[in-house]
Amino acid sequence: MKTTLYILFGILFLFIVWQFYGSYTNKKYETLSNEIIGSINSIDFKIYDRYTKASVRTETYNMNSASRNFPVLANYIFGGNKDSIQMAMTSPVLYKMSNKSSFSFIMPLEFEINNLPSPNTEKIFFETINNQCIAVIKFSGFANEKNCTAKHLELLNILKKNNIECNSDFIIAVYQPPYLVINRKNEIWVEVNAQEVKSILHKV
Repeated sequence: MKTTLYILFGILFLFIVWQFYGSYTNKKYETLSNEIIGSINSIDFKIYDRYTKASVRTETYNMNSASRNFPVLANYIFGGNKDSIQMAMTSPVLYKMSNKSSFSFIMPLEFEINNLPSPNTEKIFFETINNQCIAVIKFSGFANEKNCTAKHLELLNILKKNNIECNSDFIIAVYQPPYLVINRKNEIWVEVNAQEVKSILHKV
């Protein structure tokens, strides 16, 4: 009995150490710099100046379909490309939920479309985003269809109450890999007009 308990405590200890180590190393991932231009209630408004992403289109409007493309993009950045170039993992990964849904990795800052290695599959396509203004709401834990939908509606309601226009498309930003269960951070992004937001924030 004691031996079993020792083994269980040992496994639990190793799991906790692994989680904290994973949380520490995840902080080393390159993340996008942004400018926070203001906040209303529980949402922030950010501007991302410029970034390039590698994406794969998804067949259906849900996260499970998008997640199946993780190996395609992971293989690409870890050297599975025509130039055999390995790239660093970045954070967050992006799920675009729209009538043209996609799953994306943000490329390291030194890469743009003109110098990215060529993929081995036609599934991967590239896009550079400029001057993206977004409304952001944060939440912890694991992102799933239920909590993402709830947070998206919460975000839309706050925008509507403050007369900020947007459409129904949104992006789910996930900052930690699936094996981490502690210190998880997720965001829902909705694109908004920067000038409109700045004008409304000035009145708040």
